[in-house]
Amino acid sequence: MDQNTRDGLEPFKIPQDEDIKQSSAYLNRVRRFKLYSKIFAIIVILLGVMGVLGWFFDIPLLRGEYGGVIGIKLNTTLLLILSGSSVYLLNLKLKGNQILIPRILGVIIVLVGLVTSIEYIVGINLGMNYLFPGILTDNPILSRSRLVSSVIFILIGSAIIMTSYKYKIRYVQSIAFFCGFLAFFGLSSHLYGSSSSYLLDMMAQMAFMTSIAHICLSIGILCLCPDHSYIGRITTENSGGYMARHLLPFALLAVFLMDLLIISGERFNIYSPSFGNVFGVILALSFLTTVIVWGAKMLNKMDRQRQEANLHSLNLKRFYENLVEGINEGIWVTDKQDHLYFMNRGMEEISGITSQEMENRDLLEDLFHTTEGLKEYYLEAKETLKPVHYDSIKSTSHRGHPTYQSGWIIPQVKEGKFNGAICTVIDETPRKEAENALKKSEAFYRTIFENTGTATIIIGQDNTIIMANKRCESLVGYKVAEIEHQLKWTNFVHPDDREKMKTYHHMRISGKEAPSEYEFRLVNKNGDEREVLLFTSLIPNTKNSVVSLLDITERNKAENLIKKSLKDKELLLREIHHRVKNNMQIISSLLNLQRNYVEDEETHNILHESQGRVKSMALIHEKLYQTPDLAKINIKNYLESLTMNLFHSYRTNPNIKLNLDVGDIYFNIDTAIPLGLIINELVSNCLKYAFKDQDDGEIFISLHKVDTDELGEVNEENGAEESYLLKVGDDGVGLPEDLHIEHTPTLGLQLVNTLVSQVDGNLKITRNNGTCFQILFKEQKYTNRI
Repeated sequence: MDQNTRDGLEPFKIPQDEDIKQSSAYLNRVRRFKLYSKIFAIIVILLGVMGVLGWFFDIPLLRGEYGGVIGIKLNTTLLLILSGSSVYLLNLKLKGNQILIPRILGVIIVLVGLVTSIEYIVGINLGMNYLFPGILTDNPILSRSRLVSSVIFILIGSAIIMTSYKYKIRYVQSIAFFCGFLAFFGLSSHLYGSSSSYLLDMMAQMAFMTSIAHICLSIGILCLCPDHSYIGRITTENSGGYMARHLLPFALLAVFLMDLLIISGERFNIYSPSFGNVFGVILALSFLTTVIVWGAKMLNKMDRQRQEANLHSLNLKRFYENLVEGINEGIWVTDKQDHLYFMNRGMEEISGITSQEMENRDLLEDLFHTTEGLKEYYLEAKETLKPVHYDSIKSTSHRGHPTYQSGWIIPQVKEGKFNGAICTVIDETPRKEAENALKKSEAFYRTIFENTGTATIIIGQDNTIIMANKRCESLVGYKVAEIEHQLKWTNFVHPDDREKMKTYHHMRISGKEAPSEYEFRLVNKNGDEREVLLFTSLIPNTKNSVVSLLDITERNKAENLIKKSLKDKELLLREIHHRVKNNMQIISSLLNLQRNYVEDEETHNILHESQGRVKSMALIHEKLYQTPDLAKINIKNYLESLTMNLFHSYRTNPNIKLNLDVGDIYFNIDTAIPLGLIINELVSNCLKYAFKDQDDGEIFISLHKVDTDELGEVNEENGAEESYLLKVGDDGVGLPEDLHIEHTPTLGLQLVNTLVSQVDGNLKITRNNGTCFQILFKEQKYTNRI
């Protein structure tokens, strides 16, 4: 590793030492240096603010002007405030874009210092004297910083920018050292005196207040990164750092005080006698500083090499300690006298005893009575000097609970003799408990498996029967021992059903959707064919299936007999409906004949109405024997036929139209007959009376299932059950206002009232441009005929 790379690292962040106290002292020292950096930054800001106030309020003392000492320039005060603020901000933990603040300030400092230096060197006016014309109108030249201050600000601004990027901290500290020495030149000129007759004297001139501020600023930057590079060699806990921290302040102070007493004369006419003192002091201080820093570097290098060796040993030791303490197994170690001297945390957890309690106890005398058989294995390893394995040895914990342990006893051999042993211990108690729980669980599920009430098998992916319960014996004719792992379930499947069964099985084990319940034909050992209902499902996380087999041979025979009987009864019922319809048709014909012999119009109308009622009931029976389902009738088809008969019977004006709006609704006969009679009466009434004085009109019939919650007050009477709403109306002359349906003298409306009650309904009449009958009712309960 080259020198530049080594200096770029950060080897002194934490001293590589085992002593925790030294580490803590180092960290505290680093924090103190960071605090020094903040304090000196605040001092710089305060000096800058004092100078600004001195110029604003024209107070020479605040500008550092007293006893002939030159004062600080206004530009310098502002740049000092910016520089001190930047250093203070860099001591904080800036987040995100906050770091841009010190960077921007650093750029401003560099630019102002650079422009000012160019003005001095080139001799042109770039406006630095006129940055604040409103403040210094009388003496504007005083606003510009002096040349040395401008150079220092260029370097300081660069150092601030580099620090914000954490770039080459050793260069930053070198710049800070250099700026501090330049500022010390200016301070020394005040202490030793200088002459304006010499170039170097003039260049080094700097306000006393400015010199102090630049020295503080340099110290603040040096303390920004106390764990890096040159300052890191001073703050470290190593010997070199200790020497530098204690020797450097005294050496610098001694040389400085010594040189104050020396007054050098002019030898080569390069500088004045006064400046010769300054130059001598600076050279001495520079030399001593270089020697001390270099010595610290060498001492640190030696300490680092020693620490690296110690750190390697320490890391190796900690690695093995963590390895031993971190494994789940217990470990105990004995010496050659069989005394226990080490137990890891795993062993403490297994035994329930701490290392302190077990230390130096004789393994053979004090401990083996709690572990049956382990003593024999230990003595075998001691005698043979070879590792010995033990498995599931019963032991008793310190609380008296039984435990089981497995592991190895590894003898340690020194010069061919037994020198102690390392024993690993695995607590097998959870595994043993799990095994016992598994046995109980297996017995539990085996009991369920044997007592499911059906023949039950478990089949593997290759169709082999893995398990079978006792009920399988009576179904297939084989003993369980002959079935399990001997036969495939396809051996019992009828050849015509075998491919279907194989396809379902393949779909099931491949994760596809397959029927879980179906019938097939089973052939037992004697060749008898049985009809079986199969229930199957995959066992989770396996390719095995559990199958229940229910013999439904006798049930199917019974079902077939019932179906045959039902078919016979269905034929009989259709014949009955047909005969009833024919009989009612005969009654209708008789009424029609009788009507032809009646001259009284009222009697004629009564017979006509009775004939219509008989036809409406006959139509019900006709529809029933024509429909596939004898229990239900399609109301829409029925009403179409019923209304067509009524319109034909009353020889209706062709301009009277029918609007039929009926949903896909089916009713049983107990509901259809009263509903048909109600519609027959209401439509007949419309055809007879509604359009006497009209040439055209419309009769509408609407029937739909409704949600009774939508019907307001009607809902309370009908409850929350499924209901239907029938509307029969016309746009004719309407009913008289004084007609009350509950007390009507006419037979038709009385019949309507009775039939509405029969279907648990209620009736509402609306008189608005005609008449509308609204009937909310429920389908009557009906038991299917079988």
